[in-house]
Amino acid sequence: MIRIQVLGLGNSQHRKLSHNLRSALESVGLPAEVEQVTDVDDILQYKIGSIPAILLDGQVLFENGHMPSIDELREVLSGVAAAG
Repeated sequence: MIRIQVLGLGNSQHRKLSHNLRSALESVGLPAEVEQVTDVDDILQYKIGSIPAILLDGQVLFENGHMPSIDELREVLSGVAAAG
């Protein structure tokens, strides 16, 4: 099972990103452990450019203010499912 972390402060962008991620995971049928990281001190440990951000097994997938659509997330997750 893959581990996905959604880094953000719980604001509307963070919630939208989490929603898009859940929708993409469901459509791909990929089992994943999804963790919401909202503590500022925890977020700072990841040394990312901006939030919200998504990490897959510790590797940054999306950051720097880019809000991936459900389709973008589905495409990336489909590749993970095929490789897994």
